[in-house]
Amino acid sequence: MSKAKRYSPNSSDSNDFKVGLKGILLFIMPIPVLVAAVISLVGGNFWSTVVNSASFAGFMLAAVIARHGFKVEQLYHSKKLAMAPTTPFKTVSALILSITTGLTAYLATSNYGIFSSILIGGATLLAYYLWYGLDPRRDKTGNIGLGVTAEEVFEALEAANIKIDAIEKARTDISNVQFDQHLDRIISKARNIITLIENDPSDLPRARKFLKVYLDGTRRVTESYAKTHRNEATTVELDSNFSNVLNSIESTFDEQHEKLKKQDQFDLDVNIEVLETQLKREGII
Repeated sequence: MSKAKRYSPNSSDSNDFKVGLKGILLFIMPIPVLVAAVISLVGGNFWSTVVNSASFAGFMLAAVIARHGFKVEQLYHSKKLAMAPTTPFKTVSALILSITTGLTAYLATSNYGIFSSILIGGATLLAYYLWYGLDPRRDKTGNIGLGVTAEEVFEALEAANIKIDAIEKARTDISNVQFDQHLDRIISKARNIITLIENDPSDLPRARKFLKVYLDGTRRVTESYAKTHRNEATTVELDSNFSNVLNSIESTFDEQHEKLKKQDQFDLDVNIEVLETQLKREGII
């Protein structure tokens, strides 16, 4: 299986806040080491300054990697379909934290020998896993059945998400309230289609052509209009054409969303051809 990225919508502020709280202890824990490094520096103790500074750097590196791992894990658990992280960020963080703790105990103090320091490092590793758990290791394939593979679903969702992100980016360059509202609804409807596929991946073969025609056409026309808009080269005729295309895409998408839910294969293909013909007539595809 190729290394397809997981589909992911923009994470909410509340989820980011929860992730930040989850790893806050890892950022607080090294503060005494930083204080020790400052005291050593002021006291002119070169070796102690180096050891404590290196320890603080190691602890912070572990905390930063862990924070990224928590974000990846939260994204994984938030989706019905997701690929397991290819890099075990939490495990990497745990190993760095464990090694740093053991070395700090051995080098920065005179209270622990090699064996005791190893035990402290091992205890830190165990405590990390008990508190934060392991990295996700299995792909979440939902109810993917015959006729479509997990790789096809993941890659289709990734491609769709990239196109939607491009539409959102182009949308920010268009300072027109009407068009902004159109694109906001279109983006929302695109997300709904993706959710539909996640709930029933067997819809992918039927939705694949529609996703390609709709999202490719919408991305191209939006990016093209946004470029013209940035250059202040829009005309009344161009605005009218753009509005007509957005209206057609939005209404067509509503129809196809309903037909996907009703398993109406024939009507789906016919209406896709109608939309594709209009996009070609407008010079979009």
